[in-house]
Amino acid sequence: MNTTQGILMDAFFVAVLLWCSYTDLKSRTVSNMSVVILLCLGLVHTILVALSGGTWWVYPAGMLLGIPFLIAWLKGEMGGGDVKLIIGIGLYLGWVRTLVSFALMLPVLIACMVRFWLKIGTVNSTIPFAPVFAFGAGSMLLVGYVDIILL
Repeated sequence: MNTTQGILMDAFFVAVLLWCSYTDLKSRTVSNMSVVILLCLGLVHTILVALSGGTWWVYPAGMLLGIPFLIAWLKGEMGGGDVKLIIGIGLYLGWVRTLVSFALMLPVLIACMVRFWLKIGTVNSTIPFAPVFAFGAGSMLLVGYVDIILL
């Protein structure tokens, strides 16, 4: 995959994540259409990496990182749209970059929990996860571009 394709795909990926974040903040839902777009984008990304001779299997493997979130959804601790969103992010970023995005989103998640604790005295509140996931995934992409620029 050439650099221009990668930049355009990453920009579209971030745009869809922003859409998901906006709808999650406004209506507490993640639209199925946005998830389908993310999955298609991830599939195209995987195919382009495979055609260029890259290690393609890391991208579908990233979807497996959604399993803990699926379990949380089954227990009623998370929304189904959030689970579908993380599966789409995992397919696009691959398993290693998705793990890094999880680490990058932790400070935001902790800040949300502290905010709820200070505001209402408990952390048992619903948090819109799409903006948190979008922050982690977008930060991961930014770190990749900074790494390219510095090298």
